[in-house]
Amino acid sequence: MRRIRSLMLALLSCVALINATNVVAQASPLPSAKPQPVAPDTEPKPAIQSEPPAEKSASPVKAGDEKPVEKPTEKAKNIALILPISSKSLGKAADAVRAGFIAAAETGGREKFTYRLYLADDEGASLALLYRKAVQEGAVAVVAGITRDGATVVARESGYLPTLALNAPADLAKSDANNFFHISLSLDWEARLVARAAFQDGFRSVAIAVDSAALSRRIQDAFEREWVKLGGIIVARVAFAGDPSDGPRVKTAMEKADAAKADVVFIAAEMQTARVARPYLPQGLPVYATAQTFDPRAGAIENLDLDSVRYLEVPWFAEPDHAAVMSYARPPEGTPVDYDRLYALGIDAWRLVLALVQGAPSSTISNVVISGDRPRSNFVPIDGVTGRIALDGNQFVRGLTLMEMRDGRPKMIRPAE
Repeated sequence: MRRIRSLMLALLSCVALINATNVVAQASPLPSAKPQPVAPDTEPKPAIQSEPPAEKSASPVKAGDEKPVEKPTEKAKNIALILPISSKSLGKAADAVRAGFIAAAETGGREKFTYRLYLADDEGASLALLYRKAVQEGAVAVVAGITRDGATVVARESGYLPTLALNAPADLAKSDANNFFHISLSLDWEARLVARAAFQDGFRSVAIAVDSAALSRRIQDAFEREWVKLGGIIVARVAFAGDPSDGPRVKTAMEKADAAKADVVFIAAEMQTARVARPYLPQGLPVYATAQTFDPRAGAIENLDLDSVRYLEVPWFAEPDHAAVMSYARPPEGTPVDYDRLYALGIDAWRLVLALVQGAPSSTISNVVISGDRPRSNFVPIDGVTGRIALDGNQFVRGLTLMEMRDGRPKMIRPAE
């Protein structure tokens, strides 16, 4: 009996030991030597993405760390505008260009290109340093140089980067770089266009009336050189100072034998002095002038003394209803006429530099080798606010609107071409 009881106790001890071992095993399972497959419905899922990523990341992403991938956007390319706004003598003129440039940029073209303004102290060393800085900061094009000296600096600095100067450099022969271009509001150029307009209208013998201002003398010289080049003849030159007593003197000079041969007169004079000479010119003799002789905002009474005079003007003033002009905001009321013209130049500067860097359906530039190794550019003319703009070599030239003063009001004879 004792034996049976002993055996029963031994068996109960073994059962208890086995149960205790099973409890420990369930609490701390041993790692399996072989990885167990994960059930599909337990696999972690990535965050929802509104747009697929542009490319896969090289680094693995842990579950739970995923972020929505934003669609990459193309950054607008930077066009540098370098102006001497900090200059005491040039600051106001430069600011007028800046305002027009920004007005045009805000109107269109900023989807792919934007501007960055650099404030220069002058049109010399400061301009050169800022040009290099703009290149280092990733500019795709540069607009700078509102004076002849500034344009000369820009021509020297320009290399592979498309560059537009807003004046003609001093030495055109040395500025013929592949990516350097220039445009200006030069009255010298307008005088040449007036000579062409008068010659186109059939006149061949001109008498020139000029006042004593240095600018008038320069305009006279530009007109004469173009007139002679075209084959015209200069039969007389009449100088006057603009004093009221000069009127009869102009009349006497025009009655002399040589002057009497003229079939047309060209006046190189400012508005006030031109008003003195005009009434004493022979009645019925056609008279031409540049925009220097006119104030586009003058009233009919002021203009009566200049009646029947033909002149060239920028579309900004001559064709205010033209679509290319109406697209842009006007400067503040009271802006001086000269600054208003510079504002218009700023508008065209934006349009031209866009054509240089990207091309457009109505104005494209592409490099084509015409002769030698130097690439040339083909440019489709555009209707600018400063004229009908075409490219001649590396110079943007402006065709202007031919106007005639009638009863004190300007009337368009021919649109810019």
